[in-house]
Amino acid sequence: MREVVVIRGSRKRKGIICADCSEAAVLVSVEEAVKISGISARAMYRLIEASEVHFAETADGLTLICAATLLAKVG
Repeated sequence: MREVVVIRGSRKRKGIICADCSEAAVLVSVEEAVKISGISARAMYRLIEASEVHFAETADGLTLICAATLLAKVG
């Protein structure tokens, strides 16, 4: 069985290449990742620190998580 996750939001998402998996990716905020995965923000930051999900930080300090690696980890 294949699960499909639809990510909708008010901000426009551009086709971004995940620097770690070198593929087009949707990057989501920590808050969005928490909603998608159902795990806490604290647990999300632990995944980031352990390099278990790919992430990027914007110039203004926003942490964005690669949705593909997040779904692979929690799915």
